[in-house]
Amino acid sequence: MSDTAVRYLAMLKLVPRYPNSITTTALAGRLNDNGFGVSIRSIQRDLEKLSTYFPLVVDEDVRPHQWSFERDATVEIIPALDLPAALTFELARAYLTPVLPQRALSHMEAHFKGSRKALAHDEELFGKWPERVRVINRGLSGRRPDIDPDVLEAVTEALLTERCCELNYQARNWPAPEIVTVHPYGLVFRDPNVYLIGRIDGRDGIRQLVLHRARSGIRLDEPAELPENFNLDLFIRSGAMGILKSTDPILLRIRCDKPAMNHVLEAPLGLDQCELRNTDTDFEISVTVRDTQDLRWWLIAQSTNIDILEPDWLRDQIRQELQAGLDRLSKN
Repeated sequence: MSDTAVRYLAMLKLVPRYPNSITTTALAGRLNDNGFGVSIRSIQRDLEKLSTYFPLVVDEDVRPHQWSFERDATVEIIPALDLPAALTFELARAYLTPVLPQRALSHMEAHFKGSRKALAHDEELFGKWPERVRVINRGLSGRRPDIDPDVLEAVTEALLTERCCELNYQARNWPAPEIVTVHPYGLVFRDPNVYLIGRIDGRDGIRQLVLHRARSGIRLDEPAELPENFNLDLFIRSGAMGILKSTDPILLRIRCDKPAMNHVLEAPLGLDQCELRNTDTDFEISVTVRDTQDLRWWLIAQSTNIDILEPDWLRDQIRQELQAGLDRLSKN
């Protein structure tokens, strides 16, 4: 391959998708960093030539000219999208479509089009894949709250650049919306909500801000103050994403019926889950869990298939909750 052809490929990889763009001056600097010494005028001629074969657009109203790929341009530059990659994009589309606003998904639409095009080449084996894959969430499938696309973009940009973001936010227990500056630590997708984990400027403690409660948002230039010891996985495992009933962990021992509760063996409730006994009809486990509202809901929901062996106080509380429910039903 000639040096010119290699330079063309390197140049195409540096051109972003509209509405982002890159100037010929910036291209010259990036190419020079990659070992291609070329003048701005040569780059301009190269791009004009390449635009006859690739969906490139130019803004000639500014100097130097700014170049982009068309907004809806499919990704067809070498390497070609192979079938495993195409299937991966289709799975990503299936998972992300229910979660993200349409405008956020639009940034990936060119990749999704490319995956569908790649799959269509072998219609018999893979062409109907998009029609045969669905993502179903457990529990009630209610309508997900709408998130303002500007808010999601501001938050994700702030996270990536380690900057603060400003939100017009209405917490459930606030009397009115407030303009707050947030130092973002992480983003958690917990169906059906999306949570921004971070600290509100001027207030103590780590907050969980539900993004659909933000009316507007912008990314700020102010650097975010990030704690050195914060770990998003440890934060989640601490039970902080659930409603804590107490700060003390629980050593839970339960007897589970088979086969209804086999999924507990396949997907352990905690890192230290230990199988104590296992018969043809049931099994016993012990595991350390956080004392959260989610734990109580799970124990109540599975009450016909499990026995709470320890601790006694938790078994008594679940019994009281179930009895209260039965008493309410008996009044109807």
